[in-house]
Amino acid sequence: MFKQPLILLCIAASVFLLTCGIEQYYYLPQVPEINIRTEFTTSAVITLPSLTNYDYAFNYLIYYRIYTSGHDEPGTINTSSIRSIISSDLAGDYNAIYPNTDPTSTASGTPANTLFDNRKYFKLELEGVDIDNILSKGGGNVRISFPQSLGDYPELSFNDGTPYRLYRSGDLISPEPKGDRYFRNTADLRAFEKAISTINADVSARSGLLDYAYVSMYIVAKGIHTVQFTPIYSKPTHISIFKLPRN
Repeated sequence: MFKQPLILLCIAASVFLLTCGIEQYYYLPQVPEINIRTEFTTSAVITLPSLTNYDYAFNYLIYYRIYTSGHDEPGTINTSSIRSIISSDLAGDYNAIYPNTDPTSTASGTPANTLFDNRKYFKLELEGVDIDNILSKGGGNVRISFPQSLGDYPELSFNDGTPYRLYRSGDLISPEPKGDRYFRNTADLRAFEKAISTINADVSARSGLLDYAYVSMYIVAKGIHTVQFTPIYSKPTHISIFKLPRN
């Protein structure tokens, strides 16, 4: 005698769940630090996890900022003291960003776009190809190379394929040297008077005779909230600090 009300209750509950739905939890995994292998200030290999199980994922992004320095560092830049010797701005930015990269922290942190915009970091690009298509959600092995011979060009390759020269961000209003967006150590790039909001905005320059330039890079996964249509990001992971070759 109680079967019919029970059946009606089950049907009502099913309709409620189907019409109201269960709120989806949006999350993109951080690239594990163990997936990044570096060699001094000249190269890094990053194993990007596949994001194909996350239907709201798009691709990976690399953020960067350039720092001028009077210090020639031959080894891996992996301590606070070395970062401070190279540039106090580099040390300050690294320390400010670190809580958002800490894999042991359960805090959500600042969204990557806001975090890096606030520190004047820009998105890396590549010459002749859309980097979003290279750093796709499918994952794979990315190699970043900063050869140090005079006139060399830093490059990025995916799964040991075609190497593409690194390009500074297309969002820069007036990068110097003009017409040269490559990651190379030039006098115009190091010029203190040109590191302002509209010229070389991606460079933290200092006054004085500074002969060296370094770039700090982070990688982050990006997707989109399919209801609110707002970007979502994983926690960033620091890739390395590379030395720019001289032009």
